[in-house]
Amino acid sequence: MDLQKALSICLISFFAATVVVLIARALDSQAASRLEPQLTRIADELEAIRASGGLASMTVGDAEDIAVSDGVVVNYFYSNTRCATCRAIEAQTEETIRADFAEELDSGKLSWKTLNYEQDRNSELTSQFEIVMPVVVLTRFEDGTMVDWNRLDQVWGLVSDKPAFAEMIRGEVNKMLRESQGSDLETTDSENNESNGNDSIPLPDSDGIPLPTP
Repeated sequence: MDLQKALSICLISFFAATVVVLIARALDSQAASRLEPQLTRIADELEAIRASGGLASMTVGDAEDIAVSDGVVVNYFYSNTRCATCRAIEAQTEETIRADFAEELDSGKLSWKTLNYEQDRNSELTSQFEIVMPVVVLTRFEDGTMVDWNRLDQVWGLVSDKPAFAEMIRGEVNKMLRESQGSDLETTDSENNESNGNDSIPLPDSDGIPLPTP
C-alpha cells in the first residue's frame, strides 16, 4: 500500500470516529437522536470507501469566485471525502436556493458558492467559521466587507427529511436577506435625514413672538 492510499484510509477512519462527537456537541439530545440513523449510514459509506482501499482519484474545483459588494452568499463547504450524504446536503441546498430565490439570484442579492475547506486557499474562512466537516454557511456583505455569518450545522440532522431541510434553508436565508435589506434601509434613511437636515428651515423662537392678552 503506497503512502497516499494509507493516508487516505487514516483520514477516513479519523472522520468516521469524530463525526458523531462533533455533531453531538452542536445539537441538542432530541436532534442527535434523530440524527442517529443518518450517522449509521455515513459510517457505512465511509467503511465501504475504506474497504475498497482508499479514496478514488478525483478532482473537484470550487465554483467560480464571486466578488460580492452587498448581499448574501450561501456557501457549501465540502471536503476531499465526498460521501453520499455530503452530496445530498449540497444538492438539496442548491435545489432550494434555485427554486425559491430565483429573483434574488438574478438580482445579485443572493449568490451560491461551493468551496473545498481542505484547500489552502480557503484556510482563512475554514478557521473563521470553525469548519471541521462539510456544512452550509451563510455570509452577509456590506460594501464588499463580510459583516455577518451563520453556520448551519442542522443540515446534518435534517438531510433525510427533505421538506424540513428545505424549510430550514428558506427560513435562514430569508432571515439574513431581511437583515441585509434592513441595513440598506437604515443607510438610506440616514442619508435622507442628513439631506433634510441641511435643507430644513429653522423654526422661529417662540420667546420672541408676543402672545395676545385677554
